[in-house]
Amino acid sequence: MDAEKLLKQKVVAYLKHLDIAEGQAAAYICLLENGGQTVLALSRILGTGRTKLYPLLEDLAARQLITIHERHYGTSYEAQPPEVLEFLVSEKERQAENLRRQLGSVRHTLESLYAFSPTASRIVEYYGVDGLKQMNHNLTRAEKEFRAVKLADLSSRLGKHFAEKLRSTWAEKGILSYSLTNIPAWQPNTDALKYKKHAKARFIDPSVFTIEFETYIYDNCVALMSYENDDIFGVEIYNDTLARQQTQLFDLLWSQATDSTS
Repeated sequence: MDAEKLLKQKVVAYLKHLDIAEGQAAAYICLLENGGQTVLALSRILGTGRTKLYPLLEDLAARQLITIHERHYGTSYEAQPPEVLEFLVSEKERQAENLRRQLGSVRHTLESLYAFSPTASRIVEYYGVDGLKQMNHNLTRAEKEFRAVKLADLSSRLGKHFAEKLRSTWAEKGILSYSLTNIPAWQPNTDALKYKKHAKARFIDPSVFTIEFETYIYDNCVALMSYENDDIFGVEIYNDTLARQQTQLFDLLWSQATDSTS
């Protein structure tokens, strides 16, 4: 008896994965064991009130696990053979495939919302050229503008094609950029004329401030990037307080810099 009870418990646990509740599973197993039953008879076997059984049985019937027989002497309920579970499993597999297909877009949306949440403080690490491309692409999400402490032109870092696509996107979205550099005659290598109208750059003398690490500041994010051949990585820090502080420091340096583009 104990072995039989244990087997039934395993079946009930399995059926839960098919969204069949414990009470529903007990009713289905009972009907399989005892054949067709009225609600009154089933309630006596299970020790469950009839009012609870009615909606439970209706749901089992809707899922094709039992059939309802209406006869002149009353209504009875009969379990379908276990083969019907094959259909429910197939439905679960189909649902899982759909969930897998949609996971990428849903995750991307949720990560975007989380990244720009004003209360979300976190650190995200990136590695390799693809990682730095992703970090630069994240700038397209900036609400209005971003500030950049630059060592070199983006085209020389990640290729002109990628850089031009980003610049075109920034221009289309009306995102302003402010670049601070130690290069006196700073001119980005670009054919995107609209971008030039949205981009400003200033030169700051290395004696005042030496730039050794590329930095981007936008919204609640401070991004640090290393393009060294043997050490390509980046870090995004999402924190309101840090972003405000870095913005103030940037603006202070900006006020001491001179225009470097025509």
